[in-house]
Amino acid sequence: LERVFGFLLDHNISLAGLRLVEFLSGVVLIAHWAACGFFLLARLKSSRADCSDIVASDDNTNEWAPALAECLWEGTWVYKQIHDGKLPIDGGVTWQHYIRSFNWALPTLVVVVIGDVIPTTSPETLYAFLLMAIGVTVNAAIVGNVANIVANLESDSSDFARRVDEIRNYMHKHHLSYDLHARVDDFTRYLWTAHSGSTNEDEFILRLPYTLQTDVIARTRTKLLLQFPFFDCFTNDTIKALALCLKPRQFCAADIVVHAGDFGQSMFFLETGTVQVVPSNRSTVLATLSAGSFFGETSLFLKKPRASSVCAVTSCDVFELGKADLFNELRRRDIDLAHTLKLFASVHENNSRRNKEIHKNLCAVKRNGTKLSKLIGSRDESTTKKRTVRSIFIPGSLFRFCFDMVGMMLIIYFSIIVIFRLAFRAEEEGRTVLFDIMADVFFITDFYLRSTHFAFTYNGSVCTDKELILQQYMKSGMVLDAVSCLSVLEIFAPRLQLRLLSLMRILRIPSFIKKVREHLSLRGIRISLATNLLGEIIFFYAIANHWVACIWFIIHRYIERKVEFTWATSDCPWGAEVGSDGCLAKWNATLGEHNICNMNSMKDCYLRSLHFSLTTLSTVGYGDISPASELETIWENIVVLVGACFLAGLIGAFGAYLSECDTLGFNSFKEKLQKLKNYMKYRNIPEDIQASILFFHHCRWKDSQTLDERETLRILPEPLQLDISFAVKQRVIRLVPILDSLPVIVQKRIAHALILQVYSIHEHPIIYSQGDIGWDIYFIASGVVSISLPTDFSELDATGRSNAAANKEKFDSIGLILGAGNHLGESCICSESGVRQETVTAKTTKVEAYALSKEDLDGICRLMGSEKGSQIRHALLSKNKSNWHSFDEIVDWDDRTDTSHERQSSFNLLPWSTPKPMNDLTAANTRPTARRTLRRSSIGSASFPASPGSDYGSPSSIV
Repeated sequence: LERVFGFLLDHNISLAGLRLVEFLSGVVLIAHWAACGFFLLARLKSSRADCSDIVASDDNTNEWAPALAECLWEGTWVYKQIHDGKLPIDGGVTWQHYIRSFNWALPTLVVVVIGDVIPTTSPETLYAFLLMAIGVTVNAAIVGNVANIVANLESDSSDFARRVDEIRNYMHKHHLSYDLHARVDDFTRYLWTAHSGSTNEDEFILRLPYTLQTDVIARTRTKLLLQFPFFDCFTNDTIKALALCLKPRQFCAADIVVHAGDFGQSMFFLETGTVQVVPSNRSTVLATLSAGSFFGETSLFLKKPRASSVCAVTSCDVFELGKADLFNELRRRDIDLAHTLKLFASVHENNSRRNKEIHKNLCAVKRNGTKLSKLIGSRDESTTKKRTVRSIFIPGSLFRFCFDMVGMMLIIYFSIIVIFRLAFRAEEEGRTVLFDIMADVFFITDFYLRSTHFAFTYNGSVCTDKELILQQYMKSGMVLDAVSCLSVLEIFAPRLQLRLLSLMRILRIPSFIKKVREHLSLRGIRISLATNLLGEIIFFYAIANHWVACIWFIIHRYIERKVEFTWATSDCPWGAEVGSDGCLAKWNATLGEHNICNMNSMKDCYLRSLHFSLTTLSTVGYGDISPASELETIWENIVVLVGACFLAGLIGAFGAYLSECDTLGFNSFKEKLQKLKNYMKYRNIPEDIQASILFFHHCRWKDSQTLDERETLRILPEPLQLDISFAVKQRVIRLVPILDSLPVIVQKRIAHALILQVYSIHEHPIIYSQGDIGWDIYFIASGVVSISLPTDFSELDATGRSNAAANKEKFDSIGLILGAGNHLGESCICSESGVRQETVTAKTTKVEAYALSKEDLDGICRLMGSEKGSQIRHALLSKNKSNWHSFDEIVDWDDRTDTSHERQSSFNLLPWSTPKPMNDLTAANTRPTARRTLRRSSIGSASFPASPGSDYGSPSSIV
């Protein structure tokens, strides 16, 4: 078994079901041993009895059989079974003894009190005590194993599921789109199946000794480096050293791995998956790269923006080689960098010419009338034209939501009513119901739509091609649905009981529940994983009780119709004698069969059957309804085993639900706050500061249901994190005109870097005070703040004191009261000390300000290049919302003779925005020249700290 399990694990096949079967097989084996031992105790007494004077014959069985049974089994549990009618009057044969003995052993092991087989002698009672002690252990093992499987409580998988649920909760809280939900689901599914939930395999490698690290790297990553011809001239040691510098990255479909126009600092090696190279306008596909390819190498050697974007088509694993790691390793090994760079420059020039011609030809194909368009275009259109579906069939649409809800309710209806009619329908009732025919028509329509029209989401993208829809449906239950649809033929052949085929649809319930949960999440109703698991277990537990009750009665009604003693003929709820009218069914000696139900209504018989299933499946087992035949005994033992599994599953589901409440819900938040309170009390932090801290955390929790947004999204690829952050914080970007004019990718990076800070005039009024050290820029999203300029300059540093006059004129221009869309604290951009030059205080009940650190801003500007990055910095220093308070430019105004209008228009002419007319700006053109000169001498002349990689020159210059 271990070899089989090892093989399945190597092929990424779940072992949960096999582990459960393995464990239950062990339980059955122990019950088998216990049953044999229990019968052995009775057999030992039988072997000592001298019953030779009793002669058995076929005649007069009622005369000799009781005497023989009394002689052999008197005083044992077997004789008690004979007396109760559970065994024939002669004691029965060995297999009948075994079934009755097993019917005692298994319920005792799983702690179900049935009570129809009981010990009668002292040895049997002691043996029962011993088995009960073992049974407690076995039952605990069942609960532990099944709960572990059902609730997925393994440490790795449960931790991963918890993190995924945190992301879904965060996205639900902010009402993000279906596409983002689908991309997250697809990526997390890929991350678990391909990487067991790990996003950084270096955590494993770096724990190894260095020699083992190099061995692992040599076998897994060096082959990727050797795909790049540039590394052919390097030694094996150098290649291994560079391979150690590779950083693993994962991307999901639709992620943009690199952006055209970025000044990148790394290149990428594609290990698995497929990507496409597209120009900045995405007008055509320049190339499609698969596993073993590389891209982005230009950024390692040339100071020029990336020429193309690279978009992931499928989920991808790539390795990233940074520029700093490459050149540090080359310098360490005394490699001639000048010769290396010259060699790459020549190769790059040839490749650029080739790529330019390819791009030219690809664009010509799409222009009507060109020769390439005539040769390729028409044929390409005819061969690539796809049959797509209407928007109402897209996942997440209102039609799909209603359709899936109706489908799930009809499946539940059939799973209840079909087997109930078979078991408890009166013989005179008709078979065909109009509602059933309408439901059959619905499922036939469902079969057609799912095979032709219902689009699906794959790798985060919605697939609307009908051929792919059919292929996907064939993999995900088309055969099952086709067989289930045959139940409609019962109209023509009612005796064949074809309606039972519709019960196969219950296997689709989990997928329907998942779809409905996604629909509800999009509509503001979120159901967590643990709640969903608990609901599924309870639902299937209820269905199992119903099915067990119906099958229990079907055995009595159809299979044992001509058997005198069944559980129904022996069940006399009001204490009547067996075989009388007071029992559930009555034997008719004349007809040689019993009737179906002796109660006033079939509902009474159903309730008695349900009573048996509930008490057995819940492992209570009152014992008032017990099996009377071997077939019923076998079915009862199956029910006992299933009931033990359901009980354990319910325990596991409740455990997962309570654990989720403790680790993810408000209880977890309160626990973290309590730890924070204990720490603040230990450090004797003043009560007003404690109140401000608690207010801040309460607001963060209310806004996002998380205390650290970046940590919540950390397992996702960076492009997906950017898309989610932008969707959440887009409102803030739109409020600030400077940010609103930036390219979308820059807006996404800024949105991801923004961190919400909440203040209040009552609880947390001070945003920052003069003299504080701070490196954040604050963008106000809501509320009002006031500015207080210093009167005592002793708390400022030398730069702050020299800029005090300019700072005062700045706030004279924009005002001392700022609101949504304004930003503050931007002086840290050009500051070397970070000392604040003013005090900012909240003036409303709630002020939401998003902080952007100088470090994050520098990183974003570095990707844009030195020129555009400097323009963003100067824009933040010179403009606040729509108000200009400085006319300084990147160039020196003293060397120019243009007017103030020209200066302002020139500054507004950013590469990514449209110049705005002067009357749209609040800055007056008649401001005194002295004010501009003074501003230039203070803020405008400040030099920005150099950032690594930000000193880009002309496109052809070499690093």
